[in-house]
Amino acid sequence: MDFIVQKERLETRLSALSAGILAGEGIAALTAGAAGNRGTRVGAILTALDRLEAGEYGYCRICGADISADHLAAHPETPFCESCSA
Repeated sequence: MDFIVQKERLETRLSALSAGILAGEGIAALTAGAAGNRGTRVGAILTALDRLEAGEYGYCRICGADISADHLAAHPETPFCESCSA
């Protein structure tokens, strides 16, 4: 797994969330509910970046297994493998 690519992916999501445009939020990002959800996602991304820096990124926080590259590509901020996140 290329952690540089994952870091870039996380930073891109963080930038998009900061601008309020990820996942087509647009105007909806201005509502209280969307803003709260955006804050939660920002926190998840910052935590993932911290795990990446600590060398703990890509391992499930529940079972310890490697998180698949496909799952991380779809959800780069996830701390859980597909089995544990289901």
